[in-house]
Amino acid sequence: MVQPLVLISLVLALQLSCESAFAFRAVAVGSSPPSSAVKDLNGRDIPLTFGRRPVVLVFWRANQSFSLEALKDLEEIKKEFSPKGVEILAVAEGSEPLSSIQSALKTLGLTYPVYLDADRKAEERFGVIVFPSTGILGADGQLKFYLPSRNSNYREIIQARLKMELGVIKESEFEQQMKRLGEELGGERARAEDHLKRGLRLSRQGKPKEALLELRQALSLDREMIDANLGLGYVYLNLGEPKTAQNEFQAVLKQHPASPSAKLGIGICAVRLGDLDKGIGILQEAVEINPDPVQGYFELGHAYEKKGDLAKAMHAYKWAVRKLLQGRR
Repeated sequence: MVQPLVLISLVLALQLSCESAFAFRAVAVGSSPPSSAVKDLNGRDIPLTFGRRPVVLVFWRANQSFSLEALKDLEEIKKEFSPKGVEILAVAEGSEPLSSIQSALKTLGLTYPVYLDADRKAEERFGVIVFPSTGILGADGQLKFYLPSRNSNYREIIQARLKMELGVIKESEFEQQMKRLGEELGGERARAEDHLKRGLRLSRQGKPKEALLELRQALSLDREMIDANLGLGYVYLNLGEPKTAQNEFQAVLKQHPASPSAKLGIGICAVRLGDLDKGIGILQEAVEINPDPVQGYFELGHAYEKKGDLAKAMHAYKWAVRKLLQGRR
């Protein structure tokens, strides 16, 4: 029989690569996690111990909307399952400043414990590489289930799995629900892809306002579709809104820090916002990592021209033409 973990990873984590589709790489389902410690919001050491009751454990980031939405979902789950003995624990990623974490918590108003992984040891021992990462540990202290990231069915998936752990539903009923949710998510993804394709086509046809509507619709169906963020960034540039475009490119870079297209977009935004030196520096980085840097060299030439450095502008324009003649884009 297919393990529910495998089913959920294959069907519900479509947006993740094969390598990153595992929430806890260092802890196998059916095993106990290694001992680790975190800190409470007052800086006191707290051991992460399991085995007294079922626990939902989530690793999250304060600057990530998917994480904040997962925390809100878990607050609702706590209301339903806390009377049945289930405990919710949240561990904030250590790279975030405490002020950002406290600000997020103030907005959310959570009633379950939130801890800090200041040295990222707990994250390392669980093998967390995707945020948020959620796991369910049984009363025996073993990991029963995990879910990478957060999709539109996140709350329903966690609720169903907890019901199975508590004996409310059978494993076969849980798997039936996962199949139905997987089909729903697949349908959402397909519709999002259709809107993305239409949006990019309209953008190429010089219809930015129509493209904007399609790309926003794609993101409403699949908020992890970073190609839609990327498309929106360039649409906003075409509409003369570099500040708004910058936000879209930054959303891409949060997920993929080395994205050549997003770096190029950030560089263009900086130039259009008047920070020529910053823009030129970012554009230089973009053309170095981009295998098809025609637009990058063109934008670099434009930036140097605005700065009044015509020799460097001509040099960049010549590289753009050379790459174009090589069949690059």
